[in-house]
Amino acid sequence: MKRGLWPTVWLLVVAVLAAVVAAISGLRFWWAFLIVVVAILINGWAATLEDDLPGGFNSPDGTHAPRYAIVTGWIIRILGILLMLSCLAALGAYFFESQ
Repeated sequence: MKRGLWPTVWLLVVAVLAAVVAAISGLRFWWAFLIVVVAILINGWAATLEDDLPGGFNSPDGTHAPRYAIVTGWIIRILGILLMLSCLAALGAYFFESQ
């Protein structure tokens, strides 16, 4: 397939996915289109990040991981710990302060 056709193909794929999402959810087409575009972009970023992390496809031995991948990995770990602590605090407040 010629390189000039790829943007058109991607636009058609996104439009079809957006039409399916709009039909299933009852959203307007353009909101569904925006959701599909953002989902594809986030998925691409997450796949690139996963490949760049130590042990990933682009850095199998962990010695050539880009700095952004290492920093992002630590940020995700810290956010996970904060989420876990906030869930534990909410459960503690629910069970121990409701009596």
